[in-house]
Amino acid sequence: MSKKTITALALALTMFAGAAQAAITDVAVNGDFETGDFTGWTLFPGSLGPAGQTIVAGNPGSAARLLETAPAANIIKQANLLPGEWTEGQLIEIQFDISGTAGAGGVLFAELFSELSGGGTSKAEILGGGPLFPDANPDVWTTYNFSGTVGPDSSGGITLQFNSACAPVEGCIADYRIDNVIITADIEGPVGPPISPRTSAIPTTSQWALIMLTMLLGLVVFTNRKRLF
Repeated sequence: MSKKTITALALALTMFAGAAQAAITDVAVNGDFETGDFTGWTLFPGSLGPAGQTIVAGNPGSAARLLETAPAANIIKQANLLPGEWTEGQLIEIQFDISGTAGAGGVLFAELFSELSGGGTSKAEILGGGPLFPDANPDVWTTYNFSGTVGPDSSGGITLQFNSACAPVEGCIADYRIDNVIITADIEGPVGPPISPRTSAIPTTSQWALIMLTMLLGLVVFTNRKRLF
């Protein structure tokens, strides 16, 4: 049994204690990358193209590696999950592991979108309110846990997006490994079958706005950290 499966069961039992009738489900598709590829993920490569999105050794098993070295957004996402199955304000629990190297303005953002069926979003959240950084030791994995809620219109489903981005700073590197992605919610009915990876999906206007904001935040964080040291 993989770490992702064990953790999902633990989260499900915790949430079940507060809602006896809840149908707690991990809706992520291939969140532990154990297929050995990006099945179930939508890909939007950054400046390095497909070479910046690879499958590497994980925690354990396989993981996704997102490498960015230029002012660009390198994105993978669980896109448009279960359209029409969500309700406004519904709680979503998200957990994942990261490791890697970030320097000179390199950052990772985890973002949650409530998608509209015709395009766009009704709600966009930067989980944790800002960039996420790996442990100083690139071989050490850090587990992050977040809670989010569904927006007023999720007719296009829910999207969890990882954005490995670089600020316009010389020597920037955002080299992140991501594994054991769990998206847990009270959802009735089966999750659909895995789908093949979709490459170069174009973000919506509102998602582009958030991407630009996250890159700006990365530059601000880098500048502030530089002043401190």
